[in-house]
Amino acid sequence: MTWWMIKPSLFASIVFGASICVASAQDAKVSVDMVGAGGMSCAHWRSTEEHLLEGTVWIHGFWTGLNYVAAASGQTQPRISVSSIIAEVEKTCARKASQTLASAAWTTYLGAKR
Repeated sequence: MTWWMIKPSLFASIVFGASICVASAQDAKVSVDMVGAGGMSCAHWRSTEEHLLEGTVWIHGFWTGLNYVAAASGQTQPRISVSSIIAEVEKTCARKASQTLASAAWTTYLGAKR
């Protein structure tokens, strides 16, 4: 077998394995090296206009990244309007202000896929 024949199988295995890890991460606490505003608490995100804007930009980038992974791995992407994303994350944050913005965005993303 040559390398060009192995690459599609290897890619499919990696994507499949990643989708299993993502699915299991829903149920277990995971440790992620957070970059940017995603590491701040929901309370902190909502505390000032500057933090709100910074977090909003971060959420849009994070959401886009999740959509990219979903598309690349053949998973469905949530059907939610761009204008509704922030409102839904804010609702998730309101339920537990101490959670990180990343956790709230992730929870909202998974809920939007249902």
